[in-house]
Amino acid sequence: MKKHTVTFILSSVLSATLLLNGCAGTATPKPPTENEVTSPESVLSNENTTKENTTEENATETTVSESTNESSTNPAAADAIVSQGGPYGEISLSIPDGWRCETSPTDSGLLVNGLYGIRFYPENAAGGYIAVVYIDWFGVCGTGLAEEQATIAGTPANIGTYDNHSYWDFISFREDYSGIVALTYSVDDWWETYSDQVMDILDTLSFDTSKKEGGAYVDSDESYLDQICLGISLKNISSTGATILFCNYHADAPTGQLEYGDDFALEVLRDGTWEEVPVALGGNPDKNYAFNAVAYTIPAGDNAEQEVSWEWLYGALSPGTYRIQKSIQDFRGPGDYDKYTVYAQFILN
Repeated sequence: MKKHTVTFILSSVLSATLLLNGCAGTATPKPPTENEVTSPESVLSNENTTKENTTEENATETTVSESTNESSTNPAAADAIVSQGGPYGEISLSIPDGWRCETSPTDSGLLVNGLYGIRFYPENAAGGYIAVVYIDWFGVCGTGLAEEQATIAGTPANIGTYDNHSYWDFISFREDYSGIVALTYSVDDWWETYSDQVMDILDTLSFDTSKKEGGAYVDSDESYLDQICLGISLKNISSTGATILFCNYHADAPTGQLEYGDDFALEVLRDGTWEEVPVALGGNPDKNYAFNAVAYTIPAGDNAEQEVSWEWLYGALSPGTYRIQKSIQDFRGPGDYDKYTVYAQFILN
C-alpha cells in the first residue's frame, strides 16, 4: 500500500491535495482574509502539510492601484506583468488595475495545490481568489462534474464545473501548457462582477518552459516501501542539499521502530542508467570519509524530516536528474532488525 500525492478536484466547495493512505488529512482551502493578504504568515512546505499563508520573503504581493497605476512594491504600468519561475517553466500573467496578486515559489507553502504559481483576486474582495499553478499530476473525481473544452491564451484547455454553479472550479491546460491549472477558491461573492476580467487575465497566461529554475522532487515507486508502509520525498532542493521527508503512513506495518541515519548516497541519471555521483571531497576524492553512527526515529504513523547537505561530499551538483539513497531499519532489538533501501528522485535546473 503506497502513499502518493495526487491533486483532485472533488466538489464545488472542495479543492484539495489528497495524501492517499497518508499521514496527513485533506487540506481544505480557506480564502485569504484582508489581514492575510497584507500580512502573510509562515508555513511549512506544501508537499506534506499545506497551508495558505506564507512569509513575506517567500511570497511577493503586488497591488495595482486604480488611482496611481503603481505596484505596492515596484512602479508598474496599468497592466503589470507578474511572473513566477519554477523547475518546469516560468508562469506569467498580466494583472490589470484594481487587482492584487501573490507569487509563490516552490516550497513556499502559500498554495493549497500545486508546486508553484500565482494567485490573484479583486483588490476590494473580502476573500477568495484564483490560483494559477503548476501541478505535476492533476485528476478530477466526484459526481456532478461538467466539462467543456476551450482555447485560452491560445492553448487548448478543459474547463470543469461542479454542481452547475455559476463559476468554474478548474481549468486544466493542455499541449504546450500541460501541467498548468487554474483553480477557484471561494469566489462566490464577487464572481458575477469580475468573471469576465478573470478570463481576460487568464487569456494573458504564458508558460515558458525554456526558463527553468530550482529543483523538484519527482514521485516514483522507488520512494515507497510497501512492507513497512514508508514513503520519502524531498523539499528545499538545491545544488548543495535538500530536506528529506519521511512518512510512515500505516502505524501497524513496521514490526519494530523505524530508524534512519546520517548516511546517504547520490546517483545521477545518464542515458537511462543510474550512475554513482563521483565523490569530490573538496578536490581530494581519494580521502577517506565516514558518516556519524547515529539512529534517528520515525514515529509510528507519523512524519520525520532530515536536512541533508551533500556539498562536502559531492560538491555543488550540475543540472540533471538525480536520486538520493537512504537506508531504513525496522529495529526490534540489538541484532534483530530488517534493513531496507529507499530512493527519492529529483531534478535540478
